[in-house]
Amino acid sequence: MRSYIHILKITITAIAVICFFASCDDNLKEIQKMEIASNEPIGEIEKMLLKHTDSGKLKLTVQGKKMLDFSNDDFPYTEFPEGIKVEVYDYSNDKTEVTVITANSGIMYDDTKLVDLKGDVHIITSDGTTFTGEQLYWDQTSKWIFTNEPSETLIVDGENKESVGEATGTILDAREDLKKHFTRDPVDNFVTQKK
Repeated sequence: MRSYIHILKITITAIAVICFFASCDDNLKEIQKMEIASNEPIGEIEKMLLKHTDSGKLKLTVQGKKMLDFSNDDFPYTEFPEGIKVEVYDYSNDKTEVTVITANSGIMYDDTKLVDLKGDVHIITSDGTTFTGEQLYWDQTSKWIFTNEPSETLIVDGENKESVGEATGTILDAREDLKKHFTRDPVDNFVTQKK
């Protein structure tokens, strides 16, 4: 009788161990599925407004109807699939100057500090100079903007607020304030504007 009880105990223990390892295997499969889904955002924000200050002064605001956080990606980024509005503030000569940037969508890459704006991109500087195009890259580190898509830039004299020129082209390479830019027009003429 004792041997039957001993065999029964061993059998129950073996079944319990098998069930334990089987459940661990299921959990491992679930974890692997989560890793495969790393192209899903780890965070989503509706009606986002971010304000960045430095020394008590507002430097930058970023707004979007929806923000998706892909910081779990190998090349982390933040996406604004339903529109983005950026306001850059500059304080000089005892006045506040604001540059407004809008686009239908935008992606901000964390590691490179590069912003990719797409669809109906507009920039309006504090002096009234405007940029219009379908795509624009903004290198935040070097404070430089560029595109290889058709664009139009209307240059305005900051003091008189009057138009002093227009540059339409297929390539734009410019400072983020558009005060110095190089534009190549459709027939490969280069237009240089320095203010």
